[in-house]
Amino acid sequence: MGHYRTYISFVIQKGEHHIHDSVIAELSLPKFWFYSDNASQEVLKWIDKKQTELNADEKIILLNYFNISDIK
Repeated sequence: MGHYRTYISFVIQKGEHHIHDSVIAELSLPKFWFYSDNASQEVLKWIDKKQTELNADEKIILLNYFNISDIK
């Protein structure tokens, strides 16, 4: 397993208000995989974990994500 940086943009919704935010998360992904969307499973796990950190009246909504390449 390797660690890859993934840009995740999301909205935290609370009632009629919402806050746009984004993070660059370090996700564990295999160096080789059979499916092109293995990152999506890790992003969904990250979203589920983030939801548990929010208040009961807040909801996180995933907008977009992509892996950040290590270009040297």
